[in-house]
Amino acid sequence: MTTEEQLIKEIRRQPEDVLREVWHYLKFIERQHQEEQWADVLPGREVEQEVLDILDGNASPPR
Repeated sequence: MTTEEQLIKEIRRQPEDVLREVWHYLKFIERQHQEEQWADVLPGREVEQEVLDILDGNASPPR
């Protein structure tokens, strides 16, 4: 029996509230995975804030 088949079998035995929680957790894992794929491309929070400060005219002195 594959992992997928085992999961489906177990899921079918669960009450609705547990199914909802599993659904939310799966969506959470998907979002985390998507964010991790972009982590090396997206700027960090500090870089974002520096850019916002520059655009707002509140640039701090160069480091």
